[in-house]
Amino acid sequence: MVLNKPGGGTALSLVSVKNEKPDGYTLVTLSSSGTIIPYMRKVPYDVNQDFTPIMGFAENIGGVVVRSDSHWKSFKELIDYAKANPGKIKYATTGVGTNHHLAMERLALQEGIQWVHIPFKGGYDVIMAILGGHVEVAATSPDWVPHVQAGRLRLLSLYSSTRLPKFPDTPTWVELGFKISAKITTSIIGPKGIPAPIVDKLHGAFKKGLDDPNFRKTLDHYEMVTYYRDPEGLAKDIQEYTDQWGKLILQLGLKAE
Repeated sequence: MVLNKPGGGTALSLVSVKNEKPDGYTLVTLSSSGTIIPYMRKVPYDVNQDFTPIMGFAENIGGVVVRSDSHWKSFKELIDYAKANPGKIKYATTGVGTNHHLAMERLALQEGIQWVHIPFKGGYDVIMAILGGHVEVAATSPDWVPHVQAGRLRLLSLYSSTRLPKFPDTPTWVELGFKISAKITTSIIGPKGIPAPIVDKLHGAFKKGLDDPNFRKTLDHYEMVTYYRDPEGLAKDIQEYTDQWGKLILQLGLKAE
């Protein structure tokens, strides 16, 4: 049975699963936003200590787009302009503390850029804002795909860990030399203390599903790519992710009191 519990950047789902019996029958999907939320506000769990990692399976692709009539033809041109014109660029994301916002601010700190963040409630609003000329840049998940394909927007770069197959010529920030990757991932975890044999059995079943061509077609339909991590690899990623973004949130003054 699948139970949807939206809200709180997956925090509500994590809270509900934390105290469930660790028998492998109750699991939860962990988005990368769920690793950030504890740094933004108080929550009754520690994502590194209170759960059992099972498997990482998907990554959503984050990209930087401008209008097709923009004079920026490459990401380097955008960065050069931003450095030379502090405060002139307004960029839109789906909210303060999202992966998109943090990625752009980490880049700004690293490159000495001053630009203005304009948060919106969702991807649709972000796309409407840039199409309407209310912001110069948008950093968000692939709500931009149909608009790039139609020639209304120009995709300059990706801050994911890999390129998007649909746009094989668009580089990632790491490939451009910025050494920043903001993985927007989805994984499966369970309550703390699930016995190793059960973890192995669950991981094997989910891995088999991940390798199914039909599932990969579904990921492709939603502009996602596979992001496989075994339990040990997932635990390491979660720890690295919380360390990386936790420090940035503190630096930006966003941490909850």
